[in-house]
Amino acid sequence: MGKLRRKFTDVMKRAAVDDYVSGRKSAAQVAAANDVSISHIYKWKVQLEEKAKGQTLNELEAPGLDRKQAKALLELRAERDAYQLMVGEQAVIIELLKKRLRSTSSQQRSELTGLIEMLELSVQKRKRGF
Repeated sequence: MGKLRRKFTDVMKRAAVDDYVSGRKSAAQVAAANDVSISHIYKWKVQLEEKAKGQTLNELEAPGLDRKQAKALLELRAERDAYQLMVGEQAVIIELLKKRLRSTSSQQRSELTGLIEMLELSVQKRKRGF
């Protein structure tokens, strides 16, 4: 006999994705708490983003924007959000560099250098579309 498929409501999915996106829990922790695979968490995140995007598109069309204008506005918002994320990451890197300059311990400097390198790799991966 096959395994019963569980149904997760949008509210349950959103709570799980919010835990992951907020950084309160890792994707693995959220998946374990919900007894699903990690890939489910990523799929739910994409599903909820697409659903929100569709709702936003409809909301923009309601006051009189045509579909093409609404899509263009959404693309501009997405671009703005990406730039805001980059600025935030750069601010973190700058603060870490300042701490590294003020650091007296070679171990602290090494740890800060590792953090900076990790952030830079994260930025590079996102730029490549990973």
